[in-house]
Amino acid sequence: MIKTTSFVSLSVAALLSVSAATASDFSSQVDARQSSFLSMADNLRQMKKLEDGSDSDWEQIKTLALENAKIMSELPVMFPEGSAQGSKSKDAVWSKWDKFESGLVSLGGEFDVMALAADEQNAKALKSAMKTADRSCKSCHRAFRAKW
Repeated sequence: MIKTTSFVSLSVAALLSVSAATASDFSSQVDARQSSFLSMADNLRQMKKLEDGSDSDWEQIKTLALENAKIMSELPVMFPEGSAQGSKSKDAVWSKWDKFESGLVSLGGEFDVMALAADEQNAKALKSAMKTADRSCKSCHRAFRAKW
């Protein structure tokens, strides 16, 4: 009985340590994608402040929009299969990958539209793209991000 209990205890401990090691293998990807999303959100907030209708900093808006488009293009590789643990990502990210990836591409496109609008100093087009981006973020959060 003691040998069986010891064997079971060792087996459980081994499985737990393997699970912990596997989960930690993705910590750099989880940290990178969380950092990228935070940078993107900070850039978007900053763009909104820079666009004031009369004296907008068009060059800075364009720079931030292009930076966000680049972030969106880099994000898909930061979601390897099995990297949900330790993150706020729902399993739907992987079970509905095409929809998730399409959302990232679409959002990246909105940032390209913002960059073009800034280049043309078109406040109406910029605000429209910002509104679309906001809706895209909210929609993605509802579908693919856990609240806690």
